[in-house]
Amino acid sequence: MTRQNSARQESLPLQQPQPLRVVTVGDSLAYGTGDEERKGIAGRLRAELQARGLSSAETVNLGVSGAVTADLLARLRHERTRSALSDADAIVLSIGANDLFRTPGAREETLHDPLAVAERILTRVEECVTQLHRINPHARILILGAYNPVPNHQYKTLINQYVGAWDDVLAARFEADRLVSVVKMSDLVTPQRLSRFDHFHPGGAAYEAAAKRIAAMLLAQPARA
Repeated sequence: MTRQNSARQESLPLQQPQPLRVVTVGDSLAYGTGDEERKGIAGRLRAELQARGLSSAETVNLGVSGAVTADLLARLRHERTRSALSDADAIVLSIGANDLFRTPGAREETLHDPLAVAERILTRVEECVTQLHRINPHARILILGAYNPVPNHQYKTLINQYVGAWDDVLAARFEADRLVSVVKMSDLVTPQRLSRFDHFHPGGAAYEAAAKRIAAMLLAQPARA
């Protein structure tokens, strides 16, 4: 190698690793409602990925508190939303819970036929996932599982059973989709980890635990399969 060639190589910029881009989208859990430090999953996941060696990790928060599946499907038609999602390596999706809490009569019906209610909501969640696949065919999609936001409710036992059943049917529905995984939340959002702001949404400790779990899932199976 000549001195001239050596100098030319030394002057070339070092190749930077491609950043891992993660977008959170959906409802209040995607947004981070309840986090006392206002970081949410997006902020905490970025820090967690960087702490694990991915210094170029980026996260984008597209969550909206109170969003139902219809709201998300409408947002997925917006160009800015589609552009952010199309650049993602992984998408963290939280949607469906508000379809239960905000749909008239849904909570009462759940007491009598919880599986029928779950099936209707699951069908709408599946439609959201289908749209995400169309926007970005290569991104991994990590769907947040359910948790009990009212652990002292008189029907807490029934709610806990519904939470477990929801996670099971969610995992079963997407079992054949290699790009979709379910992130269990019920063991992370414990009564002690509910937000001190509203005692309903996850608090910072729960979001931190969720970020660690998601980071581990992403690193165990690289995005952009």
